[in-house]
Amino acid sequence: MSTTLLTGSEAAAYGAKLARIEVLAYYPITPAFPAMERVSKFIDDGELNTRFVRVESDHSALAAALGASLAGSRTFTVTNSQGLLYMTEVVYHTAGLRQPVVMAVANRALSAPHSRFPEQGDAISQGASGWIQLFCENNQEVLDNMLQAFKIAETVRLPVMVNYEGYIQSHTLEEVGIPNQETIDQFLPLNRVRTLDVENPQAVNTVASPEFYMDYKFHQNEAMEQALTVINDVAAEYGKEFGRDWSGLIDTYQMEDAEHAFVAMGSMVSDARIVVDELRKQGQKVGLVKVRAWRPFPAEALREALKNVQLITVCDKNIVFGLGGALGTELKSALYGQDCRVNSYILGLGGRDVTTEEIKKVLELSEKTEKQATASEWFGL
Repeated sequence: MSTTLLTGSEAAAYGAKLARIEVLAYYPITPAFPAMERVSKFIDDGELNTRFVRVESDHSALAAALGASLAGSRTFTVTNSQGLLYMTEVVYHTAGLRQPVVMAVANRALSAPHSRFPEQGDAISQGASGWIQLFCENNQEVLDNMLQAFKIAETVRLPVMVNYEGYIQSHTLEEVGIPNQETIDQFLPLNRVRTLDVENPQAVNTVASPEFYMDYKFHQNEAMEQALTVINDVAAEYGKEFGRDWSGLIDTYQMEDAEHAFVAMGSMVSDARIVVDELRKQGQKVGLVKVRAWRPFPAEALREALKNVQLITVCDKNIVFGLGGALGTELKSALYGQDCRVNSYILGLGGRDVTTEEIKKVLELSEKTEKQATASEWFGL
């Protein structure tokens, strides 16, 4: 294993290279484009034998990836923000057709107003699409999640999004360990399932009558539920092989005797670890729960991790208008009937800073709130 400085987008590109992707379909969009640039350089330098399909739109990029996957190729694309929204029609097609496409999403705020800066609303908008979604704490996890994503996708026959935040992760250098190719080849052999075959022509995505459609969706949901186990199994296998255990669906930190738990996903988790350590030195029994897999939602794992906690503070870098933060809303639902108080906060939208001091203030505010709020509170206005 070698170690080097990589941005999050470069880490995603290295993950695609190590996975030996066979087709890259892409349309340029900020801030995701550096991942495509690095993969295309691997191709140009002869380090990666991959067909690069240049298309005219984000919609076409995923359509090309879907077609290549139907033909049996290991496929990859990258996008974010409005590009992901433009893909939405094909996002649903890809999941419904049970194709193991992997997509890196450099999370960026949605218009309007127009923003170039990070938040997680683009990925959240696709929460009902049937894609598995993994969120990354740092650039090392971007690379590791990419490699695990292909194995998860090809095991359960569902597509996977690997989410990392624009600029905060996509353009920031961190030290990343890169596994050697031979070991990855053993961990991730190509599990090829060809749907399209010129020797046996067949129609794909034809109109389904009511007697078949609901059954099909039942089995699609079964695969998503199976992913709850597969994600944990793949993470355990990866950790054993490469010495980095991302703990599957969720990760817990200092939770053994915690009375107050901070719950989040994405880049703010790293800052939260620092805050937890500082508060522990002051005698406060604070812990951290990181949500790594947002889809499928790890309700049972969260109930178990939080069963002895009196106060839970959830922070979301997204907003579902009229409802609140997506993680906070779903966590409240998962913990219904459990004897605890859950306070949910929205912060960091459109790239607004979320520092260790901000996290401390949120935790202090949550401690002072005597009654559980019915909706997410806005912090930092």
